[in-house]
Amino acid sequence: MKKTYFANNNVFPGKKLMGEDRYKRLYHYTSFDSFVKIWLNKNLLFSPITNVNDIQEAFVSSSIIDSKQTDLAILLNNTRLAYKQISFTMDYDSYLKGCMSPMMWGLYADKRKGVCIELDYDKLHFDDSVIKGIVKYKQILKMHHIISPRIKTEKGIQYLIRKLQNELFFTKQSGWAGENEFRVLSKDHDFLIIEGAINAVYLTSCCSKECLLVEKLVNGQVPVRVFHYDRALNNMAIPVIHDTKEFRKRNGIE
Repeated sequence: MKKTYFANNNVFPGKKLMGEDRYKRLYHYTSFDSFVKIWLNKNLLFSPITNVNDIQEAFVSSSIIDSKQTDLAILLNNTRLAYKQISFTMDYDSYLKGCMSPMMWGLYADKRKGVCIELDYDKLHFDDSVIKGIVKYKQILKMHHIISPRIKTEKGIQYLIRKLQNELFFTKQSGWAGENEFRVLSKDHDFLIIEGAINAVYLTSCCSKECLLVEKLVNGQVPVRVFHYDRALNNMAIPVIHDTKEFRKRNGIE
């Protein structure tokens, strides 16, 4: 794609982000009603891992060779299911931010009528019991794991879970790659505290009742922005972000 300079001389579509730069900012899409609860409570609820949307990921199983390991197989399954998760979207590249995904707006933000929350990764607190990381996408997933006969104790199962951590918790089918997901999991917590970590709030309309209510609720504590498309050279649709109040003022919308 030909480079187009747009929005303060940023280059569209930009360069692929690498390493920690990918998740310096995290984005959580949600409905308007859920956003109100999130903002007032300053936390995000962990969701049962059984609620994942990838059918292949949901039906991971295990088996044993030694019948004496039956209890260990049950323990492995129960331990995996005990984890709860929160999913975020990362920035896509140096121009395309995590709040600019039409797919994510459609799937997780009430068909684009909801809200996207931007969080500063460095201001989130994760204790040692939390596991987190970038989700990798593969065309074919390993859905079944055989417990080695050498594993005979609960400690061995815990070691196996750590060894299989990426396959069990951070791998999805490649059809979901557009989610660009960063995932946080916990067995011990019901919610993740995000107080002080919210950078901005995004909507797809600056005139909707939801937008006006979000502005009132946020009350200037963080920027409220609108994500939409503008026209560049050759009528190319370029995703852009503006402050909601400034955008209404500039366009004579009261």
